[in-house]
Amino acid sequence: MNRKSMLGDPPPIRITPQDLGRLDVLLAHLSRPAGVIDFLQREVDRADVADTSDGAGIPFVRLGSRVTFMDDRGTRHTATLITPDEATQRQDGISILTPVGAALLGLSEGQSIAYGTLDGRTKSVQVLRIDLPAA
Repeated sequence: MNRKSMLGDPPPIRITPQDLGRLDVLLAHLSRPAGVIDFLQREVDRADVADTSDGAGIPFVRLGSRVTFMDDRGTRHTATLITPDEATQRQDGISILTPVGAALLGLSEGQSIAYGTLDGRTKSVQVLRIDLPAA
């Protein structure tokens, strides 16, 4: 299934069927309008749904992934991509409802993306390493 939207030139991204279901429910229960929510919805809409049942293929960032990424200042960060309800359980979490969390969704190692911050600036991140969640 291909869920593309009409965005400029962002990198191709993928999403698991499980994450798609979780994020569709999350997004349906959030109030609008909100910039991060709209950005996350666009990212979910444009993602290719990946069949991950065979374990093959290039890893990509999904909910529960531990991601090492570099920001546009060259600073490295490592965090686990989480939903808001997991925030109390994880000290190292980055919420999918933050601009950088939404930007990381679906990226593979080496890919980068630009995103808008809450204060209107444009920033970017590049994925350096992905440790997938345990099955």
